[in-house]
Amino acid sequence: MKTYLSCVQCLVRNTVKIAEMLTEDEREKEQIVKDMLREIANFDYNTPPPFMARRIYSYAAERTGIRDPYEKQKDASTRIARELLERFLAEKRFDLQNFESLVRLAIGGNIIDFGVNCDLDLNEAKKTIESAFHTPISREALLRAEKAMDRANSILYLLDNCGEAVFDTLLVKKYKDKITVSVKGSPILNDVTRREVLDSGFNGIAKRIVDTGDSTPGVFLEHSSPEFLEAFHSADLIVSKGQGNFESLNTIGKPIIFLFMAKCDLVANLLGVPKNSFQIICRNLD
Repeated sequence: MKTYLSCVQCLVRNTVKIAEMLTEDEREKEQIVKDMLREIANFDYNTPPPFMARRIYSYAAERTGIRDPYEKQKDASTRIARELLERFLAEKRFDLQNFESLVRLAIGGNIIDFGVNCDLDLNEAKKTIESAFHTPISREALLRAEKAMDRANSILYLLDNCGEAVFDTLLVKKYKDKITVSVKGSPILNDVTRREVLDSGFNGIAKRIVDTGDSTPGVFLEHSSPEFLEAFHSADLIVSKGQGNFESLNTIGKPIIFLFMAKCDLVANLLGVPKNSFQIICRNLD
């Protein structure tokens, strides 16, 4: 997906937010924002927005020495998600063998996104996840996704955000003998890295865990590690979580299933769907 003019608003908003999180020095904040506005002005708009987000975050971290300003939010998201999932399981809200329920939870968790909504209220996010079992979803796409995951011999599952990943564990566990799980190579926004993956519940429920070797809030193959590239190219099927992964991978030729919420007006309009709708997009499966 290319970058559109409306994406610039989001990039600038996140630049300001990150500068505010990283330093209390007003001059330092101003310099970070000024420098990144120049980068945004010269950015190649034919490339996906997550590629620019990578540059913004990397520059700010290099300048201040703070690598993970979202650490507290990530840990809080994971804790709240685990508590919510435990309640769902205790209340027997769904059948652990029911593919639709597992997908609904995986997509519902995608609301926990500090990139699209840098002022996200985690308590409000809980309401979205609690409504996941009743949100409209494409039955045709759901059946295609289930068939593809059932028949694939090897699946690469691209995790997205902390908190969200807790709900991914159920779907991953169903296919654990053939799933490799991917996390980000270094901190970016509230995306899952190796630091958070075990706390999210992935200990022993995936064949393998790899990281991208990169901090793009999506997948930037040119900057990915050899280990990730091997897992990516050898997989029969990619299951991609989150809007950032969709933005960066929606034109690849591999069999891929995108699971995410269309959280911004631009993506919703491009897909012709309501904002915040649950999306299952299957590409190259046949």
